[in-house]
Amino acid sequence: MRTDHALEIFLSGELGVPSAENRSERREAAGLTVLHVDDAWNMKRRVADEFIVRTQPPAAVLPAVAAYHPVPDHLITLIGRPPTDHAAYLAAGYRHTATEALMVRPLTDLPPRDPRYAVERAATSTHLAWLNEHDPAGRAWLTATRLGEPRLRHSFITLDQRPVARVRVCRVDAGHGYVTHLYTAEAYRRRGLARAVMEQALHDAAAHGEQWSVLISSAAGLPLYQALGYQQRASLVVFEPDPARTTPA
Repeated sequence: MRTDHALEIFLSGELGVPSAENRSERREAAGLTVLHVDDAWNMKRRVADEFIVRTQPPAAVLPAVAAYHPVPDHLITLIGRPPTDHAAYLAAGYRHTATEALMVRPLTDLPPRDPRYAVERAATSTHLAWLNEHDPAGRAWLTATRLGEPRLRHSFITLDQRPVARVRVCRVDAGHGYVTHLYTAEAYRRRGLARAVMEQALHDAAAHGEQWSVLISSAAGLPLYQALGYQQRASLVVFEPDPARTTPA
């Protein structure tokens, strides 16, 4: 998969599936792609802007962001930009918040599923209430709208009568899935649970006819995804307004 194609899957996956609940949309601002998020998250509505920077230098990006008048909750995400750009964002009142990797994997030669763990799919209102109440990250990540959306698949593993690992896959189009919300309860890490739930997610994606899986990995997640056969296509460096500084210019 080409890098530009993987980036398009990432952009669509981040916006999710449109609904009355999810009013997120893709916008443009002076040549920048803007992901305007307007969605329910953790039982609250979240509104945020994310500016995607591919080719523009800071001297062009910063005035464009200011002219757009973003909401306070906003990000500037650099895609493959040189480290020499970073100082300009720091000087403008932003702080570096994450370095991530755009990862892709063809859905061929899939790893075998771990027989130690049973991976379940969230499918009922009982699942919804129970998973939200006992989520390993303490987040109410499921809603009735998302549970009933056929383009979304929510998988989890239960141990000791509680969900200890979970993941969501968004079917962006007929050939591509976007992985989000992978999380393992802290007390259950280093047991292969994240790998197990991901293995099942890959097999499910292939069974649905998807040919590629795309995701964004943190630095900590890279070893897992590389072991699962994902390859890096681009580096993402993310900046957010620094609350200790004045409002970004």
